[in-house]
Amino acid sequence: MRKKVKAAPNQSLLDMVVTEYGTLEAAIAVCAANDISISYLPSTGEEITMPDVSKQDDIVLYLQRNNIVIGTVASHTLDYVIVLKPAMRKVPNVIGDPHAIGYYSFDYMGLPEFVHVYPLTDAYLSENRLYYSAEERHLTGLAAESAPPSGVVSMAGLSIPYVLPWTVGFGYMLVWSDLSAPVVTCSFKDIEGNTAYAAPLTLFDNTTNTVIEGFIGDVVVEKIGATIEHVKLKLTRIHAEIATVNMRDYSMVWVGAAAGGTPDPEDPLNDDVRIVTLTSGVHTIGIKTTYYFPGTTHPYPYPTSGRTMVIKVH
Repeated sequence: MRKKVKAAPNQSLLDMVVTEYGTLEAAIAVCAANDISISYLPSTGEEITMPDVSKQDDIVLYLQRNNIVIGTVASHTLDYVIVLKPAMRKVPNVIGDPHAIGYYSFDYMGLPEFVHVYPLTDAYLSENRLYYSAEERHLTGLAAESAPPSGVVSMAGLSIPYVLPWTVGFGYMLVWSDLSAPVVTCSFKDIEGNTAYAAPLTLFDNTTNTVIEGFIGDVVVEKIGATIEHVKLKLTRIHAEIATVNMRDYSMVWVGAAAGGTPDPEDPLNDDVRIVTLTSGVHTIGIKTTYYFPGTTHPYPYPTSGRTMVIKVH
């Protein structure tokens, strides 16, 4: 008759087999009953099905009488790894005045610092619309235009073509992603089911197909402590110096697990630093940054940039 046995701390599958049967000969049957390999390491408390096969009763009785629980797996403190962190930029692929040729054209491309530990899936999660507007129109509250990719692309290719029809208006051409959408433009997904995005605000010159500047914040991750149950991380949000005068004022907010962090005891008034305690599993953290015209309380701030990353604690 089959039964389920919970794994004790530090027990390997073979430890459980010897404890239950008094011999390793039952290991193959246990693996077959649970569809696992002989090297499988169960989590503490995980239930393993033990089939009804022969035992070395004298050894089992000896272990039970002496309260011996075999556990040969060394305890270890948890660690972390960033498994998915997109990094993207817009690269013009034509030369010409958008007023004259009628459009902006660029490839939305992955940067060398794009991190994905696991392979990416092929299909994107949304139609990947980008939003765009001339600076003057945006600051007066007029609705933005939007456009999907100009061609069919694979997520794993890290290159997405766009053609944005030119619109009237003065100032820079602003191009961004809608961070309020259920799925943010160019959200990436890996084969483990992790999702994250990089959504910069990009300024194009109004008279050329040239990128003036791209804005996006970042999060620096530092491990400051760990136990067998959790890892403690120090998160610092940063933003590169902004050259464009119009947008040098900005505010940042935490996203995901970072939003539930606590202030750094050594710098409790600095909201750019958060301490988070994460248990085993995957966690999403990120930031959003909104840009403002300096020294004003304009009702229409510039669009928001944002990014997320997935951290695996193991």
